[in-house]
Amino acid sequence: MFTENKTLILFSAVIALLATSLYTWYPTTTTIRLPNPANISDIPNVVYLTEDMVDHIPGVMGGESLVKYKGDIVTGTLDGYLVGIDPDNLDIKWRIKCPLSESGGKCRILGLRVVGDDLFGLDLYGRLFKFKSEEFKWLLDSNSPEISSLSPGFFNDLVLVRDMIYITDSFTFREDRKHLNMFQRFYSFEPDGKIIAYNMKSGEASVFADNLITPNGIELHRNGRSLLVAEGSMFRIRAVDLEGCSNVGVFSEGGTLGAVDNIRRGSKGFWVGVSTGRTTDSHISDLLTSYPLLRHLVTQYRVFSPLLSYYSRTFTEEPRFYKVDEGGVVEKVVFGDKRFTETNAFSEVLEVGKYLFVGSPFSRSIFRVTL
Repeated sequence: MFTENKTLILFSAVIALLATSLYTWYPTTTTIRLPNPANISDIPNVVYLTEDMVDHIPGVMGGESLVKYKGDIVTGTLDGYLVGIDPDNLDIKWRIKCPLSESGGKCRILGLRVVGDDLFGLDLYGRLFKFKSEEFKWLLDSNSPEISSLSPGFFNDLVLVRDMIYITDSFTFREDRKHLNMFQRFYSFEPDGKIIAYNMKSGEASVFADNLITPNGIELHRNGRSLLVAEGSMFRIRAVDLEGCSNVGVFSEGGTLGAVDNIRRGSKGFWVGVSTGRTTDSHISDLLTSYPLLRHLVTQYRVFSPLLSYYSRTFTEEPRFYKVDEGGVVEKVVFGDKRFTETNAFSEVLEVGKYLFVGSPFSRSIFRVTL
């Protein structure tokens, strides 16, 4: 009897394993639709960077966000510094450490913007600051009562519109997800991202728009009526109506060239950084959106985090950024080369005169590009 039960248990386990495998690799009705990959031949202006078109600004690890502030190009580093760079000779002029880093805490500076003499920015761990006269002033803290009730998880980018600061929060903090890394949250495709609105006059914060999937970069459209929000893992840019936040539509989708990062106004149109490129149906997102159980296994268990981290950082040999017009149509794409750009990801493009300053989350340099 025991032998028969043992055989039955073993047989049942094998059947369960086969059924799980079949379900994992067979598309189901809970798949997620991604935009079609871009057809490069349909894009009117395609540029391949050469070494003489790119100047390196070394000593800036993870300079992801960029802004022009009092004549300098300013970025934040992985180790918690604000760094000022001369835009002409490319020398680093100053470094000021985030006070949280000085006291042994974590500080990762993102989402830089300027209004007058004030520089505003984010610490991804749920904090908003104003920088002036070489001092940080914290306006929001994830542990403060004003915002803790909003469950902030990953502050990513911001834009200022009159008295309001709109902040993208890529993931809502959840106790059952705190053991997962950034890449696992990114590829889980959960609609738990949001935009937080902070009123600079009253000091109050509230959720302006929710049910977004990994909202990353944010920019005000020139029409002044909508916010453009890059939904990174969905390869698209959404438009959120400022007057009625329930009105959320797609601004740019079909021509996306990969996982969109930050979006910034240019002299015309908008520049879009790409964290991992995609031109064919071979991106990891295509696999994970088509097979829900596989997506669940890879993104919810710690053992798979090194795999996703490695794959995300090494996917493409051709980092790229692109430009869309006021209607969201791709009009230019610029390809780099990992051999001399030393990165596979361009996070943000800042247009300053005849130059483009380009940041990267994984490089030890930022770049000045002459097109």
